[in-house]
Amino acid sequence: MRSFGKWFLMWLLVLALGVAFWGCAKKPVSLPPEGSATQPTAQAETESRAPETGQEASLRAPKQGLLKEEVLTPSSKSTKEERLSQEQKQLLYGRSTPPLKAIFFDFDDYTIRPDMRSRLEENARYLLAHPQVTVELQGNCDERGSTEYNLALGEKRALSVKKYLVNRGVSAQRLITVSFGEERPLDPRHTEEAWAKNRRVDLVIIK
Repeated sequence: MRSFGKWFLMWLLVLALGVAFWGCAKKPVSLPPEGSATQPTAQAETESRAPETGQEASLRAPKQGLLKEEVLTPSSKSTKEERLSQEQKQLLYGRSTPPLKAIFFDFDDYTIRPDMRSRLEENARYLLAHPQVTVELQGNCDERGSTEYNLALGEKRALSVKKYLVNRGVSAQRLITVSFGEERPLDPRHTEEAWAKNRRVDLVIIK
C-alpha cells in the first residue's frame, strides 16, 4: 500500500510538470490570408491619411512642369519689330532709322496720303522728344519717268514731309531734304508692288 502511494505521487508530479511545460509554450499566431480585409493595403493607407490642404498639395507637386513652361516663355527683350518679316520691315521703315517710319506716296504724286498721317504724327512726336536729333529726308521714286523728272518729284516729296513736321513744331534746321529719284529702289523688281515700295521718303538720322 505504501508502494502504491509512492508511485501515485510520482505520477502526479510528472503530470504537473507536463501541464506546466505545455502551458508555457507559445501558441502559434495564425495570420490572415493575403489580401483579406484585415491586412492593410496601399489603398487603405492612402484613405487613412488626412486630406492635404491646397498649400501642402502645391508643395508636394513636381516642379518639372514649371521649368518646362519657363523655357517656353519668350524672352522679355523680344519685341514685335524683331519678329517682323523682311517685307513687313520694308513697308514699315523703308530705309528710315527706327523708330522713324517711312512715308509712302501714290504714283506721280507728292501729297501726303491720309493713311500716312498717323506715321508722320509718330515721327513728329519722336523728333520733339529728341531735340538733339537731325534727320535727312530722302525722297525716292519708282523707275517710271525720266531721271530729271524723278529727281524733282523726289525733292517735292521730301519737302512735303518737311512741311508737315515743321507744322507740328519740329525745327526746320533739323530737317535736311535730298532726292535720289529712281537711283535707290527698295525693291528692284519691275512690278506694281515693287514700285509702291519705291515711292517714299525715308527719315534717316544723321546726327
